[in-house]
Amino acid sequence: MTVIKVSSSLCRPLAKAYPSQAKNLTGGPIHIRVDDRDGDDIYPGFCDIHLKMSDPDAEEFQLILDNVPYNDDVKAVASDLDGTWQTTRTGERFVLTLPVADAGGIVRLAKAIRQVVGRGKRYLDRNWKWIAPRTAKSLERLASVVSRIRSA
Repeated sequence: MTVIKVSSSLCRPLAKAYPSQAKNLTGGPIHIRVDDRDGDDIYPGFCDIHLKMSDPDAEEFQLILDNVPYNDDVKAVASDLDGTWQTTRTGERFVLTLPVADAGGIVRLAKAIRQVVGRGKRYLDRNWKWIAPRTAKSLERLASVVSRIRSA
């Protein structure tokens, strides 16, 4: 797995949006959890979402989703975005490298994940009924932060 850099212009908004998760943004590597998981979320299949940056001055970041809810449409979006899939012992991992100001890919991924579940749909884990919308909401929040970089 390649470690990619992220811009310093992204670090300040991320630290403001995710104050409890953003630690040590002055040097690299930088990891920021961008999901809404808290101490009450004990289900091991929860989708963990992280940003990974090699240093604060990079131009790209890695978006890493562990235990991501998926179907063929999510995998198609992932392929369009040149993301990589890995099967781990706990579930599927998706890794995507994006430029600092690119919120569009995150929004597309969020929309596809939100549509994994719904009336009449079948999915691998019954808990995705709650996890998929929360994952999509976390990605939409991240896209909002990233889009502010673009408009700044």
